[in-house]
Amino acid sequence: MKRSMLSRRAALAAVGSIPIAAALATPAEHGTTRPNTRYPASGRPMAGSLDLSEVQIVDSHMHPLARKLISQAYAGQIAQFASLAVPAGNYPGKSDLMAHASEGGTELVMEAPRRTGYFNYVARTYGVAPTLEGFDSITSRYIDSDEDFSRYITSVFDREKIATVVLQAAEPAPAAPATAIPPDRYVWTTVVSELTRLRWIMSQGLTTLPDILAKIDETMEAAMERGVRGFKNMSAYYRPLALSRPSAAEADAALRMLLKSPPAGDAKAPAPTDPNPVFADPKNGSALTTLEDFLFKHIYVKAGRLERPIIIHSAVALHPALRMDFNDPRPLYAVFTDPDIQEARTQFVLIHAGYPTPDVVAAFISQFPNVYTDVSFYSKYPGALLEVYRSLLALGPSNKIMHGSDANTVPEELGYCAWNSRAVLAKVLTEYKESFGWTQADITKMADNILHRTARAFYGIR
Repeated sequence: MKRSMLSRRAALAAVGSIPIAAALATPAEHGTTRPNTRYPASGRPMAGSLDLSEVQIVDSHMHPLARKLISQAYAGQIAQFASLAVPAGNYPGKSDLMAHASEGGTELVMEAPRRTGYFNYVARTYGVAPTLEGFDSITSRYIDSDEDFSRYITSVFDREKIATVVLQAAEPAPAAPATAIPPDRYVWTTVVSELTRLRWIMSQGLTTLPDILAKIDETMEAAMERGVRGFKNMSAYYRPLALSRPSAAEADAALRMLLKSPPAGDAKAPAPTDPNPVFADPKNGSALTTLEDFLFKHIYVKAGRLERPIIIHSAVALHPALRMDFNDPRPLYAVFTDPDIQEARTQFVLIHAGYPTPDVVAAFISQFPNVYTDVSFYSKYPGALLEVYRSLLALGPSNKIMHGSDANTVPEELGYCAWNSRAVLAKVLTEYKESFGWTQADITKMADNILHRTARAFYGIR
C-alpha cells in the first residue's frame, strides 16, 4: 500500500500562521562550539571501564520522521498546542485568544529543558550555533529528496550506533508505514485502539457484536501477516486505562443503544488521539465505555494468541491533551491479573514509564513477567530520565527496560535521545558500581539489556 510520506502528525506540524522568525527566535549567546564534539569536556559516558558510546542501541519506540526544518516542526507543535487551549467554534475575541495561546505554546516548546539540550547537542555535533537558525542550517541540507533524507537518517543512525528502531505507523492500518528509514533498520507497530471506537465501527458498516469481533480479528491477522511487531493502545489520550469486565450480552446491549442514537459525525479526518463523543444522555456515555472495555479485552487476548505485545501509552507531559486521570497506570493491575488475558499469555509494554509515576511501573515490571517498559519521550529530558532510570532499576530487572526516543520530528531527535540515554545511564550505573557493590560485569549486563538486548528479544529483532 503506497501512502504519503506526510503523516497526520507531520501535517499538524506544518500548520500555523505564527511568524517563525518572531515566535521562535532563539538568542545566540553561546556562540559556535567546536565541530564534531560528541561528548562534553567532562568525558565520555563511562560506567566503570565500559564506554557506553560504543554500545549499540535499539530504539524501542518512535514515529515517522518529518522531511522538514526543525523550525517548521516546532511551529506545528506550537499551533497544535495553541488550538487545544482555545474553545472550538466561531465567537468574538477568538483571534485575540488564539494569539495569547500561541505565545504560551511558543514558551512551552522553546523554553522546555529538552530544547536547550537538543540544540546544544546539534551545536556540538556540527559546529553550528545552538539556535533555531543553526539547527535549520543542518536539516536544510537533507530535505530536498527522499534519497537525501534517507542518507541523513542513516548518518544519524551510524553516528550514534543505532542499529534498529521500532517505528509506529502514523495512522491505524494493518500495513508497514511509508518511511525513508532503510528497510533493514526498522520494524513496525500499529495502532489498535481505533478498532474499539464507535466511529470505526460505523465507518465499517458493522451492526452486530460478532461482526465487530470478526473484523477486529481480520485486521489484526492482516497486520500479523505483513510483519507487525506490536499493537498500540493510545486510549489514554481520551479515556482511562481501566477496564471493567462486561459480558458479551452487556456489550451487545450497549452497541444497540449507541447505534440507535449515534453521535453527530465530524467532517474532519479523525485522529487516534481525538476525544470520544459527548452524548446528551449519560447512559450513552456509559454504554460506550462498556462496549470499548469489552473490545479492548478481546484485543488483548487476541494479541496474546498472535504472540504480539500490547503497547500502552501511559504518561503525562508537554501535550495539553494528556490528562493525569486517563494516564494513571495503577488500574492496569486488574488487566494484568485478568484470567483470560493471563491464559492468552499477552505481553505488555508501558511506554514512557508511566511518568510521573515511574515507581508504579517499576513495581509492575517487578511483579509481572509479561510486563515491560521503555523510557521513550523522557529520553529527551535528561533530568527526568535520571529519575526514571533510578526508579525503574531500583525494583525492576534490566531485561524488562528499554531505551526509546518517541522521536517524531527530524532525525537528530533519535541521536539526541540516544546520547542522553547513554550519558544518564552511565551516571546511574556508576552509582551502582561505586556505592551498591555491583561488579563491572553486573553493570555491563544492565547497559546491554537496556540499550539493545531487551528490545531485540521483546520485538523479535535480530
